[in-house]
Amino acid sequence: MQSIGNIAKEMNLTVRTLRFYDEINLLKPSHIADSGYRYYSKRDVLKLYRIIALKELGFHLHQIKTILNQNDWENVFEEQLAIIAKEKERLGYQEKLLRLCMHLSLIEHDISWKSIFQHHKRPTEERDQEIIAYYKEHFDDREMEILKNPSLDIGSNASRELVELLRAAREQKRDDPHSPKSQSLAKRLMTFLDHSFEGNSALVEKFWDIQKLTIEDAGLITIEKDVVQYIDDVMDIYEAKLKENGQ
Repeated sequence: MQSIGNIAKEMNLTVRTLRFYDEINLLKPSHIADSGYRYYSKRDVLKLYRIIALKELGFHLHQIKTILNQNDWENVFEEQLAIIAKEKERLGYQEKLLRLCMHLSLIEHDISWKSIFQHHKRPTEERDQEIIAYYKEHFDDREMEILKNPSLDIGSNASRELVELLRAAREQKRDDPHSPKSQSLAKRLMTFLDHSFEGNSALVEKFWDIQKLTIEDAGLITIEKDVVQYIDDVMDIYEAKLKENGQ
């Protein structure tokens, strides 16, 4: 027999926790002295190991109690794996939404919290299906494959370069589009777009036009009109210079 103090120390638990387990009939000590002090047998200790292991696997105390009392292991782990899979999906979506908020705070003048709320309360599959359906109205299968590039997905970890480019455009929107700084940004944008759209300049123009005209229907980010105009201006000037130089 081991005292409650020794068991608590050995298992890195508190005496209060072991007393609570006793109170809810999860783990009863084999012997209680006249003084009220609790003592645990080797069998009790083995049961405690099982309780701790099941807690680490994510089971709640009421579930553990049922499992141990009924020795009911059938489908227990499969059910817990299903719960974990659903939680991973929820956390994955939450992570993307947080990253989206972070990116929007850099790109937009202010975050549209109403849009974030509307985005969050609708089922993920429903949102994805709406966006896919919208894209299919405007792009063919080959174009759709290109647009799956994660670097174009605001909210994904791979879109950091796009976020930085749009942030820089917002900060520089009052600069002269002909200035070296503006044209340096245009070059960076051109390089990014050429790589992300696999050199398909027609798709770049098509995507940008849709982004400007029907942004809410596409479920895309909202870029201020003066930022859009600045990007158009610096890119037009940059492309005109390329043509002048025969490139």
